Amino acid sequence: MEKFVCEHIVCRFGRPQEIISDNGKQFFKGTFLIFCKKLGTLQASTYVYHPQANGHVKVTNREIIKGMERRLGQAHQAWIDELPQVLRVHRTTPKSSNGETSFSLVYGSEAVIPIEISVETKRIQDFDPKENKKRRRVDLDILEERREMASIKEAHNKQKLEGYYNKNVKPSTFKPSTYVLRLNSASKAEYQGKMVPTWEGPYMIRKAYGDGAYKLETLSGEVVDRT
Repeated sequence: MEKFVCEHIVCRFGRPQEIISDNGKQFFKGTFLIFCKKLGTLQASTYVYHPQANGHVKVTNREIIKGMERRLGQAHQAWIDELPQVLRVHRTTPKSSNGETSFSLVYGSEAVIPIEISVETKRIQDFDPKENKKRRRVDLDILEERREMASIKEAHNKQKLEGYYNKNVKPSTFKPSTYVLRLNSASKAEYQGKMVPTWEGPYMIRKAYGDGAYKLETLSGEVVDRT
């Protein structure tokens, strides 16, 4: 089944040159690892000492999965046929953090959605190839400025969220040689069933990188991979 899904994805969307994933062990072993090697696709992961990047990946994946569930309902069939529509919606929906869409920050202008063509909105009715070429040049000229403004808005939004978070939560910090447990849902060290333990370990902190990132080792002194 996994082989069929992988081959179907390649036939539908083409071979990816590089795949960036979080630090889940399932991406660096088994069928997925063999699949990438056969295609010649490079594998990269987010930095273990920059856990915020993992958070971005999880949030994006969560939004895509929610979109798939809404379109598929209870059946959960033919998901690969619905994926392009879900991705299009995700890329053309303004983000609350910066007010921009992913599509506009890449290409410099908003995408024309299918409903605009079928209904013929004013944007479609007033379309002029020569004028459009001029406007596209202007859009591309100010694209870097738009990206910088989006980055500033995101930073401002992040500061507001951090301020609210810091008022209600007292962060915990650990020093080397401290004994800790690791969240099993994050490490997936044990089978993810209904009765799975919440925590796994214990481990000892080998090195503290800051910002909540640590290198762990077992009680026998062996370094724990990808922590």
